[in-house]
Amino acid sequence: SNTGQIIEAMAAAVETAPGPRAQENMSSDDGLTWVDVEVGPQLIKVLNWDEVKQGILTLSGQRLWPSAKLLALLMHHNPDILQGAKNVLELGAGLGVVGIAAAKMAAHAKVMITDGETSVVELCRDHLRRNFEKGQDVPQCEKLFWGEGVEEFKKKHGTFDLILGSDVVEGEDSLPPFLNTVKELLDSSPTAMCLQTYVERPYLPHNLIERTAEACGLLYTYIEWENQPWAHEMVQTKYPRRWDRFSPSWAKIRIIAWMKPVQSS
Repeated sequence: SNTGQIIEAMAAAVETAPGPRAQENMSSDDGLTWVDVEVGPQLIKVLNWDEVKQGILTLSGQRLWPSAKLLALLMHHNPDILQGAKNVLELGAGLGVVGIAAAKMAAHAKVMITDGETSVVELCRDHLRRNFEKGQDVPQCEKLFWGEGVEEFKKKHGTFDLILGSDVVEGEDSLPPFLNTVKELLDSSPTAMCLQTYVERPYLPHNLIERTAEACGLLYTYIEWENQPWAHEMVQTKYPRRWDRFSPSWAKIRIIAWMKPVQSS
């Protein structure tokens, strides 16, 4: 299938163009600090919660996560992902970095960015105003709480051939509503897929993913990225001032591609 070819191409990608990096700006707003995130030639400006300055965060959508950087890197180094996409949806977008990156990489596509928290949606809309000039095609940003009003959302906006989610599942209870929302909003075309990045945690074991996928009627495959030429762009450190820090010894980041089974004619 075309989706299989795209996944194979991702596994064999050898591009080495620069990917997302972050430089901190010192100006802050409501306890948040402006950060510049580089995605290839694009510069994305977002307000990020600095845990060193502000302490532990209660609302996860207000800070940058390494999984978002990985998903942006994956798209940047594998342009085939966005090439055929006409309608792109980001679920649980938080600051919207992944959706903004997708919109800047694929000017031909309609991009919809969503989150379930009203305050996070407002923050994301502010980021859209800061990152797109007048006259540019700006992604839409809407509130979407998984499992609530999904049918109405589908009637209004249709289905999507690419769905994106980075570190969106915060416990085993949130995996079924996430995947049911994906199943409802993912297009039935053979190339349509959902790309999910997440940090491996005890509450997301492989058997839970396998069980939930079966219950939701979705297929999935893991995408290995650690041996890609661009893998070094993911910073392996525990230094707390790096928002994109991660350490594979205690927090492996996984990529899953979700697909609908191909309907036999």
